[in-house]
Amino acid sequence: MRLGSLIDATEAEGPGLRFVLWTQGCSLGCADCCNPHLWSAAGGEDWSQDALWERLSGARARHPGLEGLTLVGGEPFEQDAALATFCRRVREAGLTVMAFSGYTRAELKARDSKLLEEVDLLVDGRYEVERYTTSLRWIGSTNQTLHFLSLAYSPDDPRFTEPNHAEVRLDHRGLIQVVGFPFPKVREEFGPQSALARTTRHLPQAKQRGSA
Repeated sequence: MRLGSLIDATEAEGPGLRFVLWTQGCSLGCADCCNPHLWSAAGGEDWSQDALWERLSGARARHPGLEGLTLVGGEPFEQDAALATFCRRVREAGLTVMAFSGYTRAELKARDSKLLEEVDLLVDGRYEVERYTTSLRWIGSTNQTLHFLSLAYSPDDPRFTEPNHAEVRLDHRGLIQVVGFPFPKVREEFGPQSALARTTRHLPQAKQRGSA
């Protein structure tokens, strides 16, 4: 799998405390995307299934309340087969899977997506800057839809009507990263790559790949 970044635990990318993967590579290139640094499939890092599972297991040990995995991008469904295999393992371990995609649910079905079968919550549709909204939970533009694809979640859950928010976290490289909703103030402060702060810096040696 080709990943741009990952965060061990955040409450800004789906319901509950979640382990988050930003996949590397996206052919859609929506105008005003907040993660253009993730478009190129040549960027990021290669991760094996076992190495990523080890990282997730460690995160779960450090954060016993971890509820699930969230896939962001880039475009997760352009790495369909590998992520389907990984997400199947995640769900078998009792965690949920949420995914954000620029493709619509209908398009993913037409692509015979195997990953779609392993997703509990899907936010679908290309980001349209002229339809930008902050009022819908985890949704960036009003053409997008939150789909409940399993019985793991219900629209009646109050977490789905709470305000969107953003957080500052450390990613797997020990870099400061802004995660969550790209509010105008966040974009103003951190530029178009709002998921990765312009002020990112390396932390001491202890904060390296595989550490907390």
